[in-house]
Amino acid sequence: MNMAMTDAPTASGKQLRGWHVLLIMLAFFGVMFAVNGVFLYYAITTHPGEQVEKSYLQGLHYNDTLQARARQDELGWTGALGIVAEEGTPPMLVAEMMDAADLPLGGLAVTANLHRHTSGDADIHMALSPSDVGEYSASLEGLPAGDYDVIVTATQGGSEDVLFEAHKRLSLP
Repeated sequence: MNMAMTDAPTASGKQLRGWHVLLIMLAFFGVMFAVNGVFLYYAITTHPGEQVEKSYLQGLHYNDTLQARARQDELGWTGALGIVAEEGTPPMLVAEMMDAADLPLGGLAVTANLHRHTSGDADIHMALSPSDVGEYSASLEGLPAGDYDVIVTATQGGSEDVLFEAHKRLSLP
């Protein structure tokens, strides 16, 4: 049985030729490249994908981070972090700092970094003021509701050496 390729007309009476197939293939891949280009543009311009800046350099200094954590463990300090939201007042970020003997720690410089996962533009750095012995607070007025990753750091005596660092995820009502 000899099967030869013929230019037989299709059901509509038109013939499918080689240049038709070429145009169909070019259109298909053209649409694919265009859609991928749009996805690539939005992926690059909307979220950088970095949790922390210069993460590669931080990885190189990871042993320094481990030593700082060991120094913090030796101090035995503890901290409690939360949001206090009372009726009629703006919400407050409150950190309570205690030493190894569970006595309040005063005289610290306490700062907080609030990070939202939904956008890197909403990151906030704030200093907490002493509100009671061992208690430090800052107003969260004007911040949008949602989940925040909070990193609290404490230094002492004008030093830049971080003595205490704690991480916690909090929900702002």
